[in-house]
Amino acid sequence: MKIRLTKAAAFVALGACAGPALAQQAPPAPAPSGGFQLNLLYTGEGWDNTLGGVRRGGSYMFNMDGQLSVDTGKAFGWTGGTFFVEGFYANGTSTGNNWVGAVDQQSPIDTAANVPMAKLYQLYYDQNFGHTDVRFGKYDLETEFSNTKPMSLFLSKDLTWNTALDQAGLMPLNGTVGPGNYPYTPLALRIRQDFGASWSGLFAIANAASDNPNNLAYNGLYFSPKWGAMAIGEADYTPDKHTKFMIGGWGLTSQLPLYGQLNPDGSQRMGWGEIGGYIGGAARIYGANPKQGLDVFATLGLSSPQTTNVSTSFNGGLVYTGLFDFRPADKIGVSMNFNGAPSGWRQYQMQLGNSIGASEFSFEATYRAKINDWLTLQPDVQYIQQPGYSRTLKNPLVFGIHFEVGHVFEW
Repeated sequence: MKIRLTKAAAFVALGACAGPALAQQAPPAPAPSGGFQLNLLYTGEGWDNTLGGVRRGGSYMFNMDGQLSVDTGKAFGWTGGTFFVEGFYANGTSTGNNWVGAVDQQSPIDTAANVPMAKLYQLYYDQNFGHTDVRFGKYDLETEFSNTKPMSLFLSKDLTWNTALDQAGLMPLNGTVGPGNYPYTPLALRIRQDFGASWSGLFAIANAASDNPNNLAYNGLYFSPKWGAMAIGEADYTPDKHTKFMIGGWGLTSQLPLYGQLNPDGSQRMGWGEIGGYIGGAARIYGANPKQGLDVFATLGLSSPQTTNVSTSFNGGLVYTGLFDFRPADKIGVSMNFNGAPSGWRQYQMQLGNSIGASEFSFEATYRAKINDWLTLQPDVQYIQQPGYSRTLKNPLVFGIHFEVGHVFEW
């Protein structure tokens, strides 16, 4: 369904988003009572690209998500355990690919596929041993690695994670290898270790999931030299609930194209592995009271440049909670993101006849309002400068209206 801005009044009536959807949301806390919790969530989005990009126009996307969490201690007497399963159904449209053409998607529910998608998204068991927590199963790395609480307000994936990490192992002909996040999640083993009150560490090893919206059969749990594996680790310092400093590193073992390098016969030269890292954090810089205040965040991501389209990324922004005293839980925020293209990938694109620049900038402004226990609304606007590094596409200006309707059942 295509919607122009002049016909978007129906979406305005619905409102906008409830916040970090799917990949940006950690699982709910283990349920009280008998230990069972079922969270049902419908996310809807109306988007309209009013300028530039691939073309002007808009679309409606939706995602129906279900999460079941079981506290094994309360349910079965197995202390410290949590069983978690999550699946979703998303309709077959992509705002980012069809209208905008930026490096990353403008929406957390955009699957980048123009076909309907039903997925078993997460399925894992988590066991807590006090200072050590172990998780194993099908798991989204983005729910825990390289993120801070203020980032979760924004809809653009440039702002909710780390683009250099998100674009790891770019393979234009065969999809993307790694890093294992929405909508294609890998089989992973994750260990979290607490070192006192403020310090903790995260480590995970996962199969390098294929991320190919053009061939869904390629997306799965493959352990092979073709797809390889991914390891990621992060150290965190969190002295209080508003402050977090993080530093992390990651590596892929996959076979990947070395952009800008050809074999003597003219074929694409291949190499093994890709590495990267990130550093960032968030802090409250002004507090009107314990619940209201201004937070700042920033993340710098780096990747080895031979095998990717984003060797450097930087995002940062401001989020104010409780701008109005009569709505203390509402959040308003502004943010920006920079993506840097490595020279090898630019050379590869120019060989294909594409006019490519060295950078892409994106900006987002948004406001989230929790209307009641089951409805949250969030209007959003994004502006992208040189989308997809293209020197031929005009800069898009995108308006979004995202809403969530959900209910939690406990027994």
